[in-house]
Parts: sequence; C-alpha cells; structure tokens
Amino acid sequence: MIQIRHIRLRSITAENTYGVDVPLSPGLNVIQADNTSGKSTTLMSIIYGLGLERAIGPKLDVPLPYAMRERIQSAPDSPYETVLESHVAIELANDNGEYMTVRRDITGAAEQKLVRTWDCRLDEVDLGLGNQRDFFLYDAGAAIREDGFHHRLATFVGWDLPQVPRFDGDEGLLYVETLFPMFFVEQKRGWSAIQGPLPTYLGIQDLPRRVMEFILDLDAGKVRRRRSELRKELLILQTRYRELRKEVVEGKSTLVRIEGLPNEPTASFGQEGAVQLSVYYGEEWRSLSNVAEEIRSRVSAFDEAEFAVVDDAETGLKVELADAEERYANLNAQIQVLRQDFQLARSERQGFKDRVEALEVDLLRNQDALKLQKLGSTLGSAATDHTCPTCQQAVATELLPAVSREAMGLEENVVFIKSQLDLYRAMLGSASDSIDLINVRYQSLREDLQEQRSKIRSLKRDLLRPTKSPARSELEEIVRLEARLERWQAQQEKVDGAVDALRTIAQEWAGVRAELKELGPGNLTMSDQAKINAFQGTIQDLLGRFRFQSFRASDITLSQDDFRPQVVTEDDDGDRLVKDIGFEASASDGIRLKWSYILSLLQLSKSYETNHVGFAVFDEPGQQQMRELDLAAFFAASAKGAGTDRQILVTTSEVLDRVNASLEGVEATIHSYDGFILQAT
Repeated sequence: MIQIRHIRLRSITAENTYGVDVPLSPGLNVIQADNTSGKSTTLMSIIYGLGLERAIGPKLDVPLPYAMRERIQSAPDSPYETVLESHVAIELANDNGEYMTVRRDITGAAEQKLVRTWDCRLDEVDLGLGNQRDFFLYDAGAAIREDGFHHRLATFVGWDLPQVPRFDGDEGLLYVETLFPMFFVEQKRGWSAIQGPLPTYLGIQDLPRRVMEFILDLDAGKVRRRRSELRKELLILQTRYRELRKEVVEGKSTLVRIEGLPNEPTASFGQEGAVQLSVYYGEEWRSLSNVAEEIRSRVSAFDEAEFAVVDDAETGLKVELADAEERYANLNAQIQVLRQDFQLARSERQGFKDRVEALEVDLLRNQDALKLQKLGSTLGSAATDHTCPTCQQAVATELLPAVSREAMGLEENVVFIKSQLDLYRAMLGSASDSIDLINVRYQSLREDLQEQRSKIRSLKRDLLRPTKSPARSELEEIVRLEARLERWQAQQEKVDGAVDALRTIAQEWAGVRAELKELGPGNLTMSDQAKINAFQGTIQDLLGRFRFQSFRASDITLSQDDFRPQVVTEDDDGDRLVKDIGFEASASDGIRLKWSYILSLLQLSKSYETNHVGFAVFDEPGQQQMRELDLAAFFAASAKGAGTDRQILVTTSEVLDRVNASLEGVEATIHSYDGFILQAT
C-alpha cells in the first residue's frame, strides 16, 4: 500500500512561475476552494503524474486544464501568459517505509511518456539528494519491463498483477489503470457508476469481477487464474504430444507399426508407457524383436557355412529364381491392391471428416435455436405445432405426412447430435489409424519389392558365371537383410527416444490434471465469504449512517459474480427478487451508495488481507446538493475509515464555514484557498 505525501504543480511562463505545493498527511485531507479555482486540477495531477490517463478514458489527452498546458493568469481580470513549461511532481510513501518522488512533464522540457523518479522525499530531491531513474509510459512493455513505469509503480505498491483473459483470445496483465477507478472518484465520470467506471475498452474479459477479486485478494480469483494457467499448460502439453506422435507414426519413411501408443496423453501411459513395435515381414505382421532374432540367426548360419560354387548350386539357383520372380509378381499385385485400399481409406476418412464438420454446424444451429426458444422465440416451431407459418391458422392433418412418431425436440436434437459427434470422431480417428497402417505396410512392401528385384538380378548373374565361380546371390541377400535390419533398428531407436519423450509429456500432463482436479470448482471459499460478508456489512452500516432511503440498507447485498451492489426485494406474490440497483435508487442515494462502497473497500483493508492501494480520492463528494448533515456523516466516516494508517483525499467547493461545521469533531487536515490555487511563486 502507498500514501500520497506531497503534490507539486508548476506552470512556467516567460514572466512567472506559477504553482502550488500541497503537503498531505495520513488520515482525512480536505482541499477547499471555489469552483474553477483549480482544486480538481490538484487531484487530477495524481492521475497524470502516475500515468493513469487510461483509467478515465481511452484517449491519452492530458487530464489537466489549460493553465497547466497553454495559458495561465494570476486572477480572473489579469492578462493570460503563455505556458512554456509545466510539470507535476508527487511524493509517494509505501508501508515498507520507502519513498519515491515522481515527476512527469506536461509541456516543454521532456516527452510526456518519460517519467523521472527519485528514491527519496520531494524536499530531498530539491536538495539534490536521492538516486534518479527514468522510466517510460504507454509503449509496449511499460507494465512488465523493468524500465516501464507501471511495472515500477506496481512493485512500489506491492502488487503482483495477474494475467487475465482478453476478448481477443490471448492473455494480458490486469493493468494498474483498471484498478485505480476503484480508489479514485473523479468529478466528471467517477460518480456515474458504483464500480468505476472501469476502462472496458482495454479488452479484458469480465473486468469488474477480475478487478474486485484482485483488490479483495480472494482465493476464488487465485484459483480461477491458476485453473486458467493449468488449462493452458494442458493444451500446450497435448499439442506437443500430438505433434511428436504424428512425427513418429506418420513419417514418410516409417517401416514399423507402433502398438500401445495412445492418441492422447494418459496417466497410465505416463507410468508404464509400454509400446510394441512390429514390421510387415513375410506377408504378415510380426514382432520386430522376433524378426530381428530370425535375421541374426540366418546371418550367423551363413557365416558358418562354406560358399557354394555355381556348378553345385545351379539347380537350387534356378528354383530360387523362379520363386523370386513369382514373389516379385505377387508383391506387385499386393502393392496395387494396397494403393486402392489407401485411396478408399482416404475417401472414407474425408467422408468422416465432412460428417464431423456438418454435425458441428448442426450442433451450433440447434444450440442457438434452443437458446432462442428459452428466451421465448416461437420461430421455427410452426410445423411441429401443426400451424401454417404464413397465416398462423391450423393445418389439417391430411396435409401433413402421416407418421407414427413425432420429431425430436431441440434439446433431444442437441443430445443426439453430440452422441453422433462422439461416434464419428471415433470413426475418424480409426480411419486415420488405418491409413497409418496402410502406409507402413506399403513402405514395407516397396522395400520387399526392391529386394526381390535385386535378388532376381543377383540370381541371374550367378547363373551366367563360370561353373567354378562362387555363388554370390545368397551373400547379397544377407547384405540386404542386414541393411534392412539396420534401418529397422535405427527407427526403433528413434521410436524409443520419442516414446521416452512422450512418456515424460504424459507424466507432466497427468501432474497438471491432478493439480487441476485438486483446485475444485473455484467458488468462494469460507475465507472469501467472510471477507465479502464483512464488506457487505460495512456498506449496509454506512448506508444507514448516510440516510440512504431508496431501499432498506439491509436489503442491499453484493452480487456473487462481480460484487456489484444489488437489492433484494419481493414481488406482488411475495417471491424473492434480486436485481441490480441501476436506476432504482434516487440520484442522491446513488452518491451515498458510491461513498459507502469506496469507503467500505478501504476500511476492509484494515481488517483483512487485501490488495487495496491504501488511499481513496473523492473529487467533490457533495454531488446532487447533498445536505450538510449527510456531508458531515461522510467526513466523519472518512476520517474514521482512514485512521492513521490509510489516507483519504477530498476536494469540495462548499464554503469554508460549512466545511468547518461538517468537520466539527473530526480529525482532518484542511487546505483552503482563496482565488486560483495556482499562484505565482
């Protein structure tokens, strides 16, 4: 938490230096002056000095009057002087005993995006003390980088700002600009809403709820943010798993079939992760380990045998050549059939894919129609109601087909389409697996075909050699088998490495799933509810003290969704109704409710752990011609709520005598000004 200890404004012309210094203390501080004298300028300089223009509107215009930007006069009848340079300086103190002085130029010397800071009090800066450091505003990274001022400001306050979802589907920081409207009530727009008004144009989803969850430091908000982070981690892990699995299973040179590798990460695979590799060898699927053992045995037998000469092996070579040619023709035929199977499988998979896409469109349409029906729409129900959709008259039954069953309703349609989606998605996955197997078998048959072609050439060469020459065809076949075994083993090593990586991903996925399950639904915890109850109770108590009359103070509660004030009433039948206050309250009671809400939020920070900034600002709280009695109650509640460890800043144009009367018996620091606040120094 922080407090504002000093505000300095300077507007420099060719002839004079105009300005004001407002030292502030803990507790209630009241700035009293006539209208158009510059008291709101003093408070709005806090907004500008801290770079919070976006808290009050989408534009980055300087929220200060022309006296700080263009021209200034010492009295209403004095000539104007052109402003050459101007700046704002603010001294801040946090609850760690640290000080930070912030200076931001308006015109003249430095760019408005530059913020100068010193790690000391303002009077020490005047003496040349303290370490200076410059920061930037509004450019990318101002809220997250070390040289960004809002990152520095959040650190000084003690905030660890969370990541929140945005409407563009991405995530971003809960900017400091979204929080300050709950602490700073400026005169032009601040009184128009109980919460804020918050800068919704920043594109943050559910902004009121997320702001209040952070300020109140609710466990539910932390759980929701952690759940969002975990779901994002799950998605990343699933994507990594699918991509790695696809790379292994669907590779163009894949010669092995992988069994026991799930399509999605599972906890059981992460623990065991046993997979089996098989190859298409000898026109059947066989375990790779068994085939490898068989080939090694054949190689060993060949190494131990003597080379046969052509004369001795001629008969066997001719028989082997005939077998090889027959097998070559058979393999060719199998490849042709397999190509047809591949085309059919691709066509089937595309059909399933088209069906899934069509069902997804149907599901959305039925869900939208069901939503409209629940809202009271009767469009599209004419046929089932036996009503002409044009003239709305009853249709004779003979004009409709005679059927013995009725069409399904929208809810039944939604359930049915979802079941169809599950079925066709499973069939689509099965079709994809079939294509993968066909691809492995096709690659294996092509290798067999190439080997048979090489074998036939070797046998023919042997039969043409001299009779006493050694037969080389068997040697060449052994070499080919060893080469194939090496390729299989290389793929096995690749698969083994991928399986280890997939198992690690599955383990991480299971850990994230377990943590996600342990988080629970993310509703308000008992601690949260106690905090909300205290917040609500304080609001009700203050409403009673401020003479709120539109409803009974005890009927004002807080919404469980965004903690906006709502009223509990009964209808004519005695049923309980809960509705947003909105325009139900009078204009003056709307001001009383705003007082109560902002003050209660500050008071709550004294009894509970929250992320309140530590101060509250009210620019002209006497809106709607509030009575002196009500204003006195406001001042008393403000002084009590601030105490000595919090701070409340108030500006008022009420005459000084009325202010003093309202503050009778209340501890407050009063800064009263006659004429313009900005005077030549």
